[in-house]
Amino acid sequence: MEIQKIRIADLKPDPQNARTHSEQNLNAIAGSLREFGQRKPIVITSQNIIAAGNGTVEAAKSLGWTEIEAVRVPADWDADRIKAFALADNRTAELAQWDMIILDEQIEELRLVDYDLTVIGFDNHIKTTEVDWSEISDAIKDKSEFEQMTFVLSADQADLVRQAIAAAKQNKNVSNEISQNSNGNALNEIVKTYLGLK
Repeated sequence: MEIQKIRIADLKPDPQNARTHSEQNLNAIAGSLREFGQRKPIVITSQNIIAAGNGTVEAAKSLGWTEIEAVRVPADWDADRIKAFALADNRTAELAQWDMIILDEQIEELRLVDYDLTVIGFDNHIKTTEVDWSEISDAIKDKSEFEQMTFVLSADQADLVRQAIAAAKQNKNVSNEISQNSNGNALNEIVKTYLGLK
C-alpha cells in the first residue's frame, strides 16, 4: 500500500457518498487533525474520487491544508466494489459501541490533566455529553448492583471533586474490587471517610 501526497484541489468528493457530516462532526475531525496531524490516509480511486475520507478532506480544507496523504484502491476494483468498500468503511465504525465505564474513566483522566476535550469532540464541562447513554452495553445494564450517577456542579466544585478523586486514587488501600471504575472506587473511599465509616 503506497501512501502519496495529493493536492486537495485535485480531489473530487464522492457524488454518491451515503455518509453526511454535521458541523459538529467536521469540527471534531478538524480538531483531531490540528492536534495530532493526519495519522491515517484517505482512500481514493484512480480518478481521484474520494472513496473513504470525505469528512477528513472537508475538515482539512477548513484548516487551510493544500495537500493530504492518500492511498488508492486496487486498480482492478470496479465501481461496485468501490461502493461496497465505502459503505463498509462507514458501517464498521458505526457498529462499534462505547464501553461506558472505560470511556468515563479515560475522559476523567484527561480532565485531571486539563486536556482540552473539545479537540476530540467531547464537552469539557459535562460528563460524556456526546455519548448516547442508550448505547451502554447489555453487559453493564444487566449488572443491577452497579448504578450510574450524574451530577451538575459549578466549575469550582467540579475541580474540587477531581482533585479529591485524584488524591484518593493515590491511596493504595482503595479497593478496585468494588467496581470496574477506579473513579467510583475513589469516590467511595471519600464518602466513607466523610461518614466516619473507615
